[in-house]
Amino acid sequence: MKRAALAVLFFVPLAAFAQQTQRYIVGMKPGLPRVAKSAQFTGRDLQDLTYLDSFVVNLTDAEVQALRNDDSVRYVESANIKFFASGTSVHPGQIAAQSHPANAQVTPYGITMVHAPQVWPVAKGDGVNVAIVDTGIDYTHPELKDRYQGGFNAITGTNDPKDDEGHGTHVAGTIAAADNGIGVVGVAPNAKLWSAKVLAPDGSGSATGTNGQITAGLNWVLSKRSELGGHWIVNMSLGQCTDVTVDPDNCSATPSLAMQNACQKLADAGVLVFAASGNDSTPAHAATISYPAAFSSVIAVGAVDATQTIASFSNQGAELALTGPGIGVFSTYIVGQGTNSFVTSAGNSYDAFALLPSGKGTPAAQYVYCGLGATAGDFPSSVKNNIALIQRGSATFNLKTKNAIAAGAKAVVIYNCSIAATPTTCGNDSFGGWTLIGKLADGTTDDPADLAFAWPVDVGISYADGEALRKAAAGSTLTETNVADDYATESGTSMACPHAVGVAALVWSVAPNASPADVKSALFNNAWDLGARGKDSVYGYGLLDALAAARQLNPAAFAVTGRMAGRRGH
Repeated sequence: MKRAALAVLFFVPLAAFAQQTQRYIVGMKPGLPRVAKSAQFTGRDLQDLTYLDSFVVNLTDAEVQALRNDDSVRYVESANIKFFASGTSVHPGQIAAQSHPANAQVTPYGITMVHAPQVWPVAKGDGVNVAIVDTGIDYTHPELKDRYQGGFNAITGTNDPKDDEGHGTHVAGTIAAADNGIGVVGVAPNAKLWSAKVLAPDGSGSATGTNGQITAGLNWVLSKRSELGGHWIVNMSLGQCTDVTVDPDNCSATPSLAMQNACQKLADAGVLVFAASGNDSTPAHAATISYPAAFSSVIAVGAVDATQTIASFSNQGAELALTGPGIGVFSTYIVGQGTNSFVTSAGNSYDAFALLPSGKGTPAAQYVYCGLGATAGDFPSSVKNNIALIQRGSATFNLKTKNAIAAGAKAVVIYNCSIAATPTTCGNDSFGGWTLIGKLADGTTDDPADLAFAWPVDVGISYADGEALRKAAAGSTLTETNVADDYATESGTSMACPHAVGVAALVWSVAPNASPADVKSALFNNAWDLGARGKDSVYGYGLLDALAAARQLNPAAFAVTGRMAGRRGH
């Protein structure tokens, strides 16, 4: 943007003010006059990052060069380096489909996997402050409103971090959703939640933010830490891809110095900083750890599925410290923008997930088994005005559903296939993330006709549950539910990271006199060793174990005598 100026700066000729300016972060060397330096740029949309010895400002190319030659300046870097939320719309691996009754609470599988419930009789995260640096938080959510303490919005420059994307709210629920008898419960349900909104929807289906916005959020966290004291933990389920072989345009092996400086400042202040390792890997290529997770001051967290197997998307490397549940994670979402999906039949309830973009409703009728649903001949005439039960395999979800509609079905339930049981028709039995949207000839563009299509209620269930329904008595009925809700199922290292943060908060609340280094060591020493013996690049130290870590720091609270030995080498 072009900015007019009213006075000549000490080293810039008047003609410079007509030049194009760009946004930069200027980092000062410790102890040198940041305020005096930044004051020279009054009127340039100046933002002072007091606790980071830096400031953000609009500069011309000449001013950038002059500052880089200034002995008091440590670095000058673009403030527009892009970072992405570390979530994924697909769910490779095995997930535990979960839904919840309207007036009851469920414990998501990940909360149980990290052994959080065994710690709750002693403490639940009480007194520990957790700052979620993300898309914001829906602080009106019934699970979060009483845990929310305050926030900052780096996008608008206000103190209102209301979530407009859902990612940050989902992260918040995994950390500290209330233990209130409804919905879900978080790892540390009594922790104090703070929110720095630094990411926003970018119009392409992703949530992004810049290093300038993220460092502003981290500066705010340090200001609250300085003001209030106490134990603080930061969750950053975001990252910048570092593996240029994945995407040369959006990945860079060169770190943001501003981000690196901010994370180090937090660590130096006694704040535990966790970040998602990134979702750039594929089954054929293990991508390197994203920034900020790759910084030495940050605890990098990768994702495993419900079988404790590394997620195929989870980035890997020597910097990886821990792994946590990150596939098919059920948690809070923006109020009214999530979904609750399940199937009931003959007094039994089956967890489900909605195919995207399934219709909403609660159709009830007789269900009719329609095999693989790949051709019109798979559908008996009795499916008309009833619900089609279809097995996955041999055809796309799109084709199966359209065939069911053509046969007169009012709704569809698709159950997963099994490579072990039906290898000739099942080439992929990954669970979740199923879509009804086809692609155009280019293989990447969503089919506009499918996006505009009026899809029926269409949910997915497990192979075991589908087989149970198939084998039931002829003429059996079911009710299929897919309704707007305050919860959602998401996958990614973004979802693994808050499990680690929640465990850290839980452990710290059990041992409030422990140092940040003590908590960090307890998490590392007591993680379940899942990969190669000892710390490795795939699982780090291993899977989080809240109970073992808490016992190590406060054995008396669990009636354990003596210090618990570490868990390495299992």
